[in-house]
Amino acid sequence: MRKRITVLGFFSEDIGLTCFFKTNYRALLADGYEFNIINIANYRPARELKHFGNYYEVPFYFTDIKDKHFLRKRRAFNHQLHQVYRECLLNSDVIHLYLNMLCDPVSIVYARRLGFDRVIVHAYSNLEGTMNLTSRQLQKVGRRMAEVYGTDFLAVTQGAADFFFSSRIQRSPRFKLLPDGIAVRKQRYHEEQNIYYRKRYDINENDFVIGNIGRFIDVKNQSFLIDSFNLFQKINPNAKLVLIGDGPKLEEVRQKVYQLHLEGCVIFTGYLENTEEVQNIFDVFAYPAESGGLSLALLHSLANGAKAVVSQRQPAEVQTLGAVTALSIDNPQSWADEFHSLSLETNNRFEQSYNTMNELIEKGYTISTSTKLLRKLYGKPQLEDDY
Repeated sequence: MRKRITVLGFFSEDIGLTCFFKTNYRALLADGYEFNIINIANYRPARELKHFGNYYEVPFYFTDIKDKHFLRKRRAFNHQLHQVYRECLLNSDVIHLYLNMLCDPVSIVYARRLGFDRVIVHAYSNLEGTMNLTSRQLQKVGRRMAEVYGTDFLAVTQGAADFFFSSRIQRSPRFKLLPDGIAVRKQRYHEEQNIYYRKRYDINENDFVIGNIGRFIDVKNQSFLIDSFNLFQKINPNAKLVLIGDGPKLEEVRQKVYQLHLEGCVIFTGYLENTEEVQNIFDVFAYPAESGGLSLALLHSLANGAKAVVSQRQPAEVQTLGAVTALSIDNPQSWADEFHSLSLETNNRFEQSYNTMNELIEKGYTISTSTKLLRKLYGKPQLEDDY
């Protein structure tokens, strides 16, 4: 077995996959594993991953076939990926592909054809509810190609598994569910940080705070959250909405806030490095995402003791957690009503944090669980002297 594991993924600065990688692979580095990292992010690539091994950037082309430069972008991506794979094969025979969809399975096909002995296909999202007819057809083709060229199959949730893999693959011993592991205890509630950041953002002690963390893109559905918060704020004028993140839809959402005259009670923080501290001000984490991808920010806020209101498109595993309420994203009023109900509850935040942390640990959302599965998957790290 060669020395390094090659890992490919869309590692943007502000997405859960990057957080998962940094948290879990730091532990693997300490065990002696070494990595080639191929980053295909085309937005804010997480270049701090250079500290984890040999680092390559091959920005993924946009998949809109109506784009007049589509073919040129695709050829350029394929050519660059081919070159990077060739270089990685000099010291690696295992590649782990963290993917959001299979509309273009070239990363899988090239990996196998060029000579990786093991091609691990990791279903890291469930975008079923966001795809048009063309994307669905391409996804079906990609699923078949993944079965042909993949050797191992992982999924972060059962919904992601169903989106990526056939029932035949899921019955195979080559398939495993691998829940995202977080530093659960690190997320526990800190009263002093709640006080500090409320003062920093001019939020009163008794204001009811709804929070959201994520990129401003259509699938995250912050526009719907503004609609529901607008209805709730009419009932509770002391409510505040804190939106952490940036992205291409940020200005569009900001304009909507101005149009509804909510600028005095909606706070845009921009992208933050210290979300684990700022989340202490949240009474509720609201996540009306249109896709079924698992949100690590949601898990962090739950461990921090916040209640959560999420889209019914979120993974079934998340919807069973005690502090989570899942609602349809067809009716903003139902979200406003739920916010109102939660605002009337009296909760011991320390106790809520403690109980949810224990629940997450019991269900396996820990670094120790995920890294144990990754070690088993990768095999024992091989040192230079073993060649």
